[in-house]
Amino acid sequence: MKWIKKLLKWFMWLLVIAIVAFNLAIVFTGRFYVYKGIANTYLVGELQPTIYDLDVFHNRKVPAADPQPWIESPILYTLDFTKEERELVESLDPASFLVLHGDTLIYEEYWNEHHQHTVSNSFSGGKSVISLLIGVAIEEGKIKSLDEPVANYLEEFNDEKKDITIRHVITMSTGLSWSESYYSPFTDVAELYYDTDARDLSLNRRTIEEPPGEIHDYKSGDTQVLLYVLQEAVGMSASEYASEKLWKPMGAESDAFWSLTGDENSAEKAFCCMYATSRDFLRLGRLVNNKGNWKGEQLVPESYVEEFMTLAPLKTREGEPNLRYGYQYWLYTGFDFTVGYFRGMRGQFIISVPEKDLVIVRTGGKTQPNWVNTETEKHDELVGHYSELDDYVKIGLRMIESY
Repeated sequence: MKWIKKLLKWFMWLLVIAIVAFNLAIVFTGRFYVYKGIANTYLVGELQPTIYDLDVFHNRKVPAADPQPWIESPILYTLDFTKEERELVESLDPASFLVLHGDTLIYEEYWNEHHQHTVSNSFSGGKSVISLLIGVAIEEGKIKSLDEPVANYLEEFNDEKKDITIRHVITMSTGLSWSESYYSPFTDVAELYYDTDARDLSLNRRTIEEPPGEIHDYKSGDTQVLLYVLQEAVGMSASEYASEKLWKPMGAESDAFWSLTGDENSAEKAFCCMYATSRDFLRLGRLVNNKGNWKGEQLVPESYVEEFMTLAPLKTREGEPNLRYGYQYWLYTGFDFTVGYFRGMRGQFIISVPEKDLVIVRTGGKTQPNWVNTETEKHDELVGHYSELDDYVKIGLRMIESY
């Protein structure tokens, strides 16, 4: 018994030392936002933020008006997954799974307390919305072109960053320093999510690490730069602009919300955190399918949507051709038709398949890992994508064939 007590005593001392060291690290680095992160993740049994973080931060409404409900298929509540499909879907902690064919909702299912009127976080799906709004601003002449220097809009880039263009930012090829990890509380993206110094972090505190326009490297800080460019160009918040140019014209049935970087007067977290219902997320996929046109009204220029859905001609950090990313939008080349999608952490998907007139929305809490090639199994087209993406598309295709 004595050795057990001794072991416990040493364990407790090590625990106390670890806690003290951890807190000293926070104090000496000034990363006090870590406490908020811990309180809203580890202390509530989560390792990462969840899709229900809306009330953790101040937020701004994206008002809807004049709703345009989807046509509901006669088989909406009789069509079902196969046994194998359900096993896959339910293994990844789903919240919702919806399938739209044309303007007709053919499948809709929710899990746990999530329901038709629940708003949830798109996480990085919000990046793609910001990109679409950049396209609108270009069409309106408020931004001259993607090849303008960011410094034309933001004085913080009028230094060593002066040669970085909007195109570099939108394709995440700025060459600027950034750390992107969703598990460590000490990375730039964690600070961007939980702290209130988003402008300083994303505009001032980054340094040039490599020439812009060469390497695609996924960085949420780049999208936050786009947010400040957009605000400066259009003279209103991203939420107001999204409501006026997209949300209201698309006939969203519910207001959306966008988390803010600080108090109620601060900017949106453009790199993430647009909240909406799953039915309204479908509208974004439908808009992409229609090349920016909504029932005869061109909301986003067709030429911009075509560029938005084109792989950026860059190399990845691994030195391979970019087969995954366009203009703040994910693209999958594993089929003989175009598949693009809004993607968020923990498996938020708005998948567009224009040639099949198909949109799939999946929200939830888990994903399979990003695909990595092995010596025995190589799928270059899937590298960097969540492994279940291919299966979700196949589920949607089977359902529209059944319909």
